[in-house]
Amino acid sequence: MSAGIAVTTQQAARYLARNKELRQALGIADDAELVPHPLGRGEHNVNHVFADPATGRRYVLRVNVLSQPFHENQVAYEFAALNALAPSERVPQALYLDDSHELLPFGALVISFCPGRELDFDHLRPGDLESAAQLLADVHATPVPVGTPLFKPENPLLTLYRECLQRFEVYRASRFEDPRITDWVERFLSAVQSPIEASYKPDTSEKSPSFRIINTETLPSHFLLGDVGAGRLPGFMVDWERPIVGEVAQDLAYFTAPTTSYWDSGYRFDQRQAQEFVERYWQAVDGRFDRTGFDQRYKAYRMMTALRSTTWCCRALTQVESGKVTEKAQRKMADYLSDEFLELLAREVFGLCG
Repeated sequence: MSAGIAVTTQQAARYLARNKELRQALGIADDAELVPHPLGRGEHNVNHVFADPATGRRYVLRVNVLSQPFHENQVAYEFAALNALAPSERVPQALYLDDSHELLPFGALVISFCPGRELDFDHLRPGDLESAAQLLADVHATPVPVGTPLFKPENPLLTLYRECLQRFEVYRASRFEDPRITDWVERFLSAVQSPIEASYKPDTSEKSPSFRIINTETLPSHFLLGDVGAGRLPGFMVDWERPIVGEVAQDLAYFTAPTTSYWDSGYRFDQRQAQEFVERYWQAVDGRFDRTGFDQRYKAYRMMTALRSTTWCCRALTQVESGKVTEKAQRKMADYLSDEFLELLAREVFGLCG
């Protein structure tokens, strides 16, 4: 984990034991023993699940260890996002916020525990992709509250493009540059110029898909699916570390890009499968906002998603010797930077001729 601090189960237990305000907010007795259990961690948060011994209700303690680049109060930012999306009933409930930094350096929040199984591309079940499409549609259909503190980039594509350039420049300035890889990336950079340079005149009407609250990292692990059965709920979307007010096309492109699912599985959306998922999504939207301008933007974001992954791998080549890149990442990087995979991206995402 690249965070500045590590949060152990023992530290989480001490925090739960000492925090009377948390217990009052959740209605838990002062003398109740709260036992945290590791639930998983990411780059920005460490998660523990704990239960109220009196009721059995489970909660998730999310301890922040690193903020996102566009704000300084990660826990308050995520708390605001979950509250804004609460009407969707597809995200965890935001129950308690501690941004005092008195007991933990970067703060924490408590959210409801969401049951379900992670979306697993290697073991897809009937209805899984339909549920994922419904989850995205329900989240995106939630109106953006007036005065939301969530970040809203002026030109999301240009912002992402500059991020890619920064990574690529680090790689180009290093002794690890490979002319073969450089040639591929330069072709990709050239291919995205036209979408970026196209006039950006978003429709800000209520029905427009232009600006909704999006997750920006629609990884399969962020989808918790419900049990198969008549009338089942689709589940929940979790891990709202980096939401913004942006274009739904960005979330759809990230989810269906060949570079996303293949990182943690052997599954890759081909062009037909990706388009089938997009159509499932719009069926689930069911007229709650319109599709105007989506298809062109979706194509552009697919390119940008692939470019981001490729330039991430380029920069990671410069970090292997320092130990910052895991063995798993090194194995995947070799695939992502192979001629076979780059040619697939050139053909299916960038519309190049190989």
